[in-house]
Formats: sequence, C-alpha cells, structure tokens
Amino acid sequence: MESQQTPEPSNVVLQRFFESSESARKASAHLKKAAEVGVRFTDVPGDFHFKLVDGKPRFMSGASADPDFDLILAPGAVSAIAAQPNAEVGDLGILFFQHIVAQDPQSKIKVKLHSGLMKLTMRGWLGVMAAGGGKVMGWLAMKGLKGPSGIASALSRLKKG
Repeated sequence: MESQQTPEPSNVVLQRFFESSESARKASAHLKKAAEVGVRFTDVPGDFHFKLVDGKPRFMSGASADPDFDLILAPGAVSAIAAQPNAEVGDLGILFFQHIVAQDPQSKIKVKLHSGLMKLTMRGWLGVMAAGGGKVMGWLAMKGLKGPSGIASALSRLKKG
C-alpha cells in the first residue's frame, strides 16, 4: 500500500525558501529596511509578511505594518518558486511574473500595490527589478510593458488590485 505524504503548508515552504535561498538573498540585497510585503495564502489561514531583519530576508507570521504591496499566493505558485532556490534573480523574477498573469487559480499570485513609484524606488524595489536585468525587462517588453510608461501602466493596474 502506498503512503501519501501530506504536502507542507505554503507558509512553511515559503519561509524556508526566503531564509535559505541564495536567490532570495541576492534579490532582497537591494531592499531597504522599510520595505515590506504583506502575504496571504489560498491554502493557509492568517496573515504573514516579508521584510529584512538585520539585512537578511525574513518571512514571519502576522500582518505587515506598512506593506508596499500584498500578495495572495496559491500553492502551485509557492511550490514553483520554492523549487528554484539557486535560480538567477532574472529567472526568479520571470517565474514570479508568470504566476501573476497565470489563469489557473492553483498557480496564481494576486498583487495589491499600496506604494507609488517614488516609495517603491526609495525602498529598493526597482533595484530588485534591475537585478533581474535584461531577462526580466525582455519578458516584460514581450508582455507590452516597455519603458517608463509601460511600468507606470502596470503599476496603476496593480493599485486597483
């Protein structure tokens, strides 16, 4: 008789990724101390958040005090991201954006933006985008998001939720 292993809850998987992944460390190296992300899951109740603590990425229980954006993550998105602990920042960025535009509810990442371009810049988020380099910018361009006007358009859509 086969035994079915129960999958780990998404919050446990994502916490391990953020706290042990070289990719997460490289991507978050551009963030400022004030940068925060509120996180919820479709398969785990409660509020969580991501921020830097002593310069290291940390994923914790509880609501974010001042999130730049909120994420609602489906288990398929968490599994896909966590399966890439040593990916290049650009590849990880593309994977993240692919899950934002995904149609499958089990793989979807929903984003609600709270900060404007100036605040995102001051908190280091554009540095994270820049760390993704040409790969991320090329992928965004293929989706019609070219130059500052394309980024502004995408940000306005995310602000609406």
